[in-house]
Amino acid sequence: MDAQPGTTSEALFSGLSLADPPAAPASPEAMPEAGLNSPFPARFISEAFAPGAGEAATFFAELEDEDFVDSLEQLINDAAAHQLADQRNWSSLPAEADSRASLEDWIEPVATEAERALDGFAERLAGADLYGMPAQEFEQLLEAAGNQAPHGLSGYEDFLGGLLRAGKKLVGGAVSLVKKGIAAVGKVLPVNLLLGKLKGLVRPLLRRVISAAMNRLPASVRPLARKLAAKLGVSEAEAEDHASAEGLAEVFGLEVASLLYAPEAEEELGENFFEPTPYESTDSLAALETARARFTERLAALPDGSTPAAEIEQFLPAVMAVQPLIKLGISIIGRQRVVKFVADILANLAKGLIGEGPAKLLATPVADLGLKVFGFETEADSDRMRAAEAVASTVEGTALRLMELPEATFEDQLQLASAVQEAFVEAAAAYLPDRVLHQELPERETAGEGGVWILMPRTAKPRYRFRKYTRVFAVPITRQAARAIRWSDGGTLEGHLLDRGVRRWPLEAEVDLYEAIPGTQFGHFTQDESTDEALEADSSEFQLLTPEIAGLLLREPALGRPGAGRGLPGPAGPGAHAPGAGVMASSGLGAAGLGRPRPQVGRRYFRIRSTALNRINRARRLARRLHVVMEPSKRRLRVQLRLSERQAQQVLALLQPSSPSARRDLPSVLAALRGLYEARLPLILASRLVRHQLAKDAAEASAPVDALLKALAASFSKFLSQRSAQLAAAVAEPAHGVTITATFHDVTRDKLGGAVQPPDVSVHAGWKSSAL
Repeated sequence: MDAQPGTTSEALFSGLSLADPPAAPASPEAMPEAGLNSPFPARFISEAFAPGAGEAATFFAELEDEDFVDSLEQLINDAAAHQLADQRNWSSLPAEADSRASLEDWIEPVATEAERALDGFAERLAGADLYGMPAQEFEQLLEAAGNQAPHGLSGYEDFLGGLLRAGKKLVGGAVSLVKKGIAAVGKVLPVNLLLGKLKGLVRPLLRRVISAAMNRLPASVRPLARKLAAKLGVSEAEAEDHASAEGLAEVFGLEVASLLYAPEAEEELGENFFEPTPYESTDSLAALETARARFTERLAALPDGSTPAAEIEQFLPAVMAVQPLIKLGISIIGRQRVVKFVADILANLAKGLIGEGPAKLLATPVADLGLKVFGFETEADSDRMRAAEAVASTVEGTALRLMELPEATFEDQLQLASAVQEAFVEAAAAYLPDRVLHQELPERETAGEGGVWILMPRTAKPRYRFRKYTRVFAVPITRQAARAIRWSDGGTLEGHLLDRGVRRWPLEAEVDLYEAIPGTQFGHFTQDESTDEALEADSSEFQLLTPEIAGLLLREPALGRPGAGRGLPGPAGPGAHAPGAGVMASSGLGAAGLGRPRPQVGRRYFRIRSTALNRINRARRLARRLHVVMEPSKRRLRVQLRLSERQAQQVLALLQPSSPSARRDLPSVLAALRGLYEARLPLILASRLVRHQLAKDAAEASAPVDALLKALAASFSKFLSQRSAQLAAAVAEPAHGVTITATFHDVTRDKLGGAVQPPDVSVHAGWKSSAL
């Protein structure tokens, strides 16, 4: 590793010292598992630790791989960005088939390299007596066979690594079945055939990645998936979002497990794993795009003072169709009646914005604040079209806000009328210029100079993929504010900025704001045509903008939106260290969740730009800094801390001070290591213990979690006291960063009820995967 400049007196990692405890999250809602959960539903995984659990359930649980899910998320975002960028090369918007063909060409090198890697893995195992060799020798062989460098493919090493890890587990599972006497050698497919079938799952998986990026995956798993889960002896798959990375990983895990435990289902798997229902077979997103464009045109054509009830009534169903949770409720109480009721109210609220006169009042500030700011002042749209787009955004925003309401609201006319009015005012405050709003309107989003939210990219019209705020905030970011803001990798904004080269505070930066609309992927944000292409963004830079973060960064909290659910970073604050705190307040102990959820409609996101920031090297980007993995078959729990290169070099400076008279500062190293896990690990452990049926609930998990944390701290202390030279040697190796792994053995409900044995601690150069 190459040492980076900086003083050794700089506080470790995120500005921590023994007298400066790590920042903690402000509330349970702001401190979810944030990318540290399992990719599989609890009802899958819990069966693996349950008494009498089947071999298939146990094997399926061990296929969980956080790094692989992160790699799928990256592929989805890159594919989404590629599709949006590719549209610029067409004189007119391409057909879906053309877009898919372009994406298939783009992803072909990934497929080819993945197949080559699995072929190489199989070749390295050929000729070995896998069923007869000692266990330790077998593990070493698998490890060596799986260590392959990609040939000319950069940026997708984690995806290839995930496939190879699945291959290791598949081979290990086959050998385990034979050695346990559960299956005879003749009844288990030869290893080369098993790996060949695994290779056959790669292209269907990548086709699903493309479909997810294009928003063309259905919202539910087809009945065949349920049948397959039943054959494997695990519960029905019910991922919250099957078009997300964890949803794709869940399906892939089912397929891999079936190769061993349900080989007769092989012909039913592959590309056609999803079966859309009649409703889902309709492209609701494309329908919304068409309806939005038609609605805008009709609004622009209406005479002054018109009441656009009919136009709104025709538009609302397209908006509601992209929010599946409300479809059932509306169908029960009479969808058309509700649509007409809402449309009539919205038409009366919006009629003052229709016509030539109102259009001039709306179009000028929209053009000045939006199109001219972003360099689109030459757009051919008339004033009436620009004004109509702002009104259409207001109506759409109102409808989407209504979709978040409980079903009971739609059954009471007074409640619904009140909700429509409130939602309209909030949407108007967001999408209409400040100068047309009441000066004292409490829903205004900014106290000072405001902007407007406009649909982007403009060159993709009408296939818009996000909104951008026209005002770019030039702000100084203090170290204290950066330390208080959680980042999606499990760290803080401070750590993110330090890893990107910031050495002086405050950081003078510009902050861009974005809003998700139906169909938004993080990769779409990277195609912001209003920013300098030389500062090309990485999808990991876009972070959730909560009211708390908006207040800290921008001094405008109303620009943020609450971040409900897992994986959504929030501001740091007191109260996150208590074991089990906030576990029940998250999306549920038993719910699946991994990494960032896809951008949620109406949520806001921010990106920080500065000339002081180094560009992100994707090969050296940490998707997560803390990993927790439970291995049911081995009754083993592993906790991994991943240190960036900067953090590792700071550790080395404390372990090997430059001054001959200076002593190693082990207390500061230990304090910094604890700072990496103390805020988040209690919540993660409590959730894992409950999900794996090692504790009944968060309250019962509290004592075992405390015991695990004490044992972990004691083991880290012992490791640094006795073997700190190993850590220093790992830092000195060429690999980027360092991984410290603590492995707990014999993790059972009975053992957790007593004294917890200290974990074994090991250190590796580079970022070792948690799912080996």
